[in-house]
Amino acid sequence: MNNLILIPILVPLITGLILFFFKERLTLTRRIAITSLLLTTIVTGWLLIEVSMNKALVINFGDWQPPFGIQFVGDELGLLFTTVSCFVVTIIIYFGFGKRERVANHYFLPSFILFLLTGVNGSFLTADIFNLYVMFEIMLLASFVLLTLGQSIEQLRASIIYVVINVVSSWFFLMGIAYLYGTLGTLNFGHLAMRISESNQPATTTLVAIIMIFVFGGKAALVMFMWLPKAYAALNTELAALFASLMTKVGVYALIRVMVLMFDEKPEVTHYLLYIMAIVTMIIGSIGVLGFKDIKKIAAYQVILSIGFAVLGLSANNQDGIAGAIFYVSHDMIIKTLLFLVIGTFVLLAGTRYYDQFGGLIKYYPSLGVIFFITILSIGGVPPFSGFPGKLLIIKGALENGYTIGVVIMVISSIIAMYSLLRIFLVMYFGREKIPQASLVVLSKNKLYAMVILTVATVVLGLAAQYVLDISQMAAHFNMDEKAYFKEVIPNVEVEAK
Repeated sequence: MNNLILIPILVPLITGLILFFFKERLTLTRRIAITSLLLTTIVTGWLLIEVSMNKALVINFGDWQPPFGIQFVGDELGLLFTTVSCFVVTIIIYFGFGKRERVANHYFLPSFILFLLTGVNGSFLTADIFNLYVMFEIMLLASFVLLTLGQSIEQLRASIIYVVINVVSSWFFLMGIAYLYGTLGTLNFGHLAMRISESNQPATTTLVAIIMIFVFGGKAALVMFMWLPKAYAALNTELAALFASLMTKVGVYALIRVMVLMFDEKPEVTHYLLYIMAIVTMIIGSIGVLGFKDIKKIAAYQVILSIGFAVLGLSANNQDGIAGAIFYVSHDMIIKTLLFLVIGTFVLLAGTRYYDQFGGLIKYYPSLGVIFFITILSIGGVPPFSGFPGKLLIIKGALENGYTIGVVIMVISSIIAMYSLLRIFLVMYFGREKIPQASLVVLSKNKLYAMVILTVATVVLGLAAQYVLDISQMAAHFNMDEKAYFKEVIPNVEVEAK
């Protein structure tokens, strides 16, 4: 059964390779991609349930025991994020790529989406920091291709910033890995945690932790956000939804994994730095969502804002804060996919990205308005929608740690985020009708159904929040309790446990 945790990595990879041979057959490509991803989602969800009732799944390649071999681990944290990532990519491919889908298929777009998912799922499931780097590079290489596929000037400009920042970030990542290996002689997550607690070198490990914060923080758009709005605004609807749901979340995941399991020796330095960065990110996000009339840029700054919320929970460094961050990231992967699909659909219907240039949509697209309104409530954290439980736990964890200013800024930022989207909703739906040709655009059934499925998902996640909260609590506890992690993941080196 342990071998099954490779399914979320191998199935997208193999399917992506197979699709290279069907670039001229659009319908067949869609069916193959959706079927394989749907099966992967079901299997991964089943594995998550099994792990939550029993113990983590561990696979050591070639039966080489850690810390010498390559190891993958399926715990609640990795499998929860893997399940959600497979689900949202399935929906994005089902949503389709509009009139240019045949051209996109000719340039292997579905294959590169699946390769990106391979890197994302591999990042969630790997158990050593060098393979995390490898999976990051697979993900980034696929994202570089996807970002430049449209070949517009705006995309090329955005891709230059995106590529430069990620190449520099990868260089620092490698430097941090080399420094870790040179100092501690291992790269396995569990063994690193063990060695860090035994090494009695707080200055060295704190320096490496700060390097990791800036590496993963850059990928998550934590303070270093400048690449994100231009890149996301340049992408078409479906790819923007893909990037918004996955790319920054992998950075947050990496922060959660390394800062909870390994670098928790000097929280007054490392986690306080995260706290300050979360506050700065929330302030930047709040200014961004209010400062633009371009709805794609507003949506991009909504992504930045949500990263600040999640990292605030992580910085609290307690069970509630970390569990809240895990739940919130799971919710955010779904809701940001929905937000970008809805926003992209608005741009398609109105022919403009500026919300003050169109109105009166209530006459033509009432169902889309209901979907957008539920999206707003969920992003705002209004109960019983899925944004509420995660935010509540983050606030509780932050208050337990005395982070009152962070909580105040988070509450104000949540109100601002909701206000910025409500403003768009009111102007577009109830403002004076400015785009009469909007009635001429027919919204295809698969696009509407895809958004309905995501809307139902966010409602169900809110109503059945307790089950996912339990899994989030177990994920937080498993990574905070080093002895439990050592016992299940690296039992052969148990004797070295502190």
